[in-house]
Amino acid sequence: MLYIYVFYIFAGLILKNKKMKVLNIGLILIFLMSFGCKTQKIAPKPEPVKSETVIKPKVSTSTVTSKEERVTAASGEANDLGSKRFYIVLGSFGVYENALKFKKQLMAEDFFPGILVNENGMYRVSVNSYDDETTARNRVGEIRQKFPKYNDLWLLIKKQ
Repeated sequence: MLYIYVFYIFAGLILKNKKMKVLNIGLILIFLMSFGCKTQKIAPKPEPVKSETVIKPKVSTSTVTSKEERVTAASGEANDLGSKRFYIVLGSFGVYENALKFKKQLMAEDFFPGILVNENGMYRVSVNSYDDETTARNRVGEIRQKFPKYNDLWLLIKKQ
């Protein structure tokens, strides 16, 4: 039946009759509207997303690397910087300019760092200093939790 209808339309288009052309164009439009439109498929309702519990890996605070050495405040640092016994060190550098650059980076992360220098000329960038070892070790754990990229920090114990 479809072939007959298509033949009828093409035969009508060939004719010169104006009324027949208008009728054929109208029939083509009706045909396209009725057969050209497909029924709309309704997508199934999506299942609600289940909330996932994200478990952060625990950072070990029990193992704190420590090293005992003689240190003083580097030139340009506050004089009282070397007055405590325990220092949390995030970076060690052989070149002062590199230590200074790292200090500025830490300041941008809301730390209050200072630069110490040991007897071998190594520059230690410390973010906290304490007189009590337990308090210092607890702070190491806090920094490891909050800043995993500084997980390799260590505790400097000033030689008396």
